[in-house]
Amino acid sequence: MNTMLNKYILLFIINMLVAGIFAQTNIHEGKNHLGVGFSYQKGRILPTTDFVMGDNSTMMPMKKFQSVTLKLLWQNPGYTTWQRVYNIPYYGLGFSYSDFANPVEVGNPVSVFGVFGVPVVSNSKLRIYSEFQFGIAGNWRHYDSVTNSKNLAIGGNLTVHLNIGFNAYYKISNRFEAGCGINFVHFSNGGFERPNRGFNIATPSVELKYRFQKQPEHYQVKKQQIPAHNELEIMLGYGNHQLVEFELDSNYFAVGGLSFIYSSKLTNAFRLGYGVDLNYWWGLNAGHDGNIGPRTLDNFTLGLIVQPEMVIDRLRIIGGIGIYNLHSQYGNFRQIYQRLGINIEIYKNWSLGINVRAINFILAEFLEFNTSYRIKWYR
Repeated sequence: MNTMLNKYILLFIINMLVAGIFAQTNIHEGKNHLGVGFSYQKGRILPTTDFVMGDNSTMMPMKKFQSVTLKLLWQNPGYTTWQRVYNIPYYGLGFSYSDFANPVEVGNPVSVFGVFGVPVVSNSKLRIYSEFQFGIAGNWRHYDSVTNSKNLAIGGNLTVHLNIGFNAYYKISNRFEAGCGINFVHFSNGGFERPNRGFNIATPSVELKYRFQKQPEHYQVKKQQIPAHNELEIMLGYGNHQLVEFELDSNYFAVGGLSFIYSSKLTNAFRLGYGVDLNYWWGLNAGHDGNIGPRTLDNFTLGLIVQPEMVIDRLRIIGGIGIYNLHSQYGNFRQIYQRLGINIEIYKNWSLGINVRAINFILAEFLEFNTSYRIKWYR
């Protein structure tokens, strides 16, 4: 896969992300409750790769991480059904600048991402939110076999930006809030341009928010009940894959798949699905010379997956953990895999999405671009 195609793929991620955010943003006759937030993170890079643990040009472990972030946020007082379901969440766009204390080999990445914060605990002064960020990061100094051969963490110009955390905010006035939190941050490119070991970071944060209107009150929101229904999702997926043992090669092979996921409502905000993933990997039996192997039934894999989904109107945040019950490389029922991504309904139960498929929670296998159709019936 060439560099230009990689850029087009990640531009698709941007469009999916922005569409997902603004598809949820309804302009209302009332106040739109706009605010801004400025946050600072200073934490530790987790020692998950040799590059981080000291196999770099400095010959020292990479531990230090810091970033500054600007967020443009909305928090409307229950104008729409999904806002009432989530008890007045905040959502919007964020921009961050990060420092890994190794600008020669890593650079100073710049991220743009969507933000979604769901209240966990709230009263008149103190509010605790779970926050999810998903977007892209650029401005990396990525792997180069000649000029940057130690950096096996980042293989391309662009990566995914993922941040999952909990933030507590204290109301200073009707306009200002001070906050602090703890976050897990991940950067990688989903395995479509290797080497791609990625960075994993644990970091606390501090934040100051300013609201242009008075803060909406959670306790004034009426609980929203949504009719329960069952779904059968039929998903077609496609990606490009490279075996990890050949991560310094330039050969990539297609992966095509068909998934069936049956799901039902857990709460107004969450669904739980169970299903099967059938995939055909063109490069699963590639030779050591990089050439494709014979196309046989051994190229098929079959997985069983449990898939929770967070439903935000037409946007869904997808998770999942499965096991390969048929896999010629790993063996049967010996390897678990994970799925994390977003999915947006575009027209009458038809959706587009993108998932990161990984094993062992940290090693990406491929980016799974998909289209799906959901058959729904109400209970």
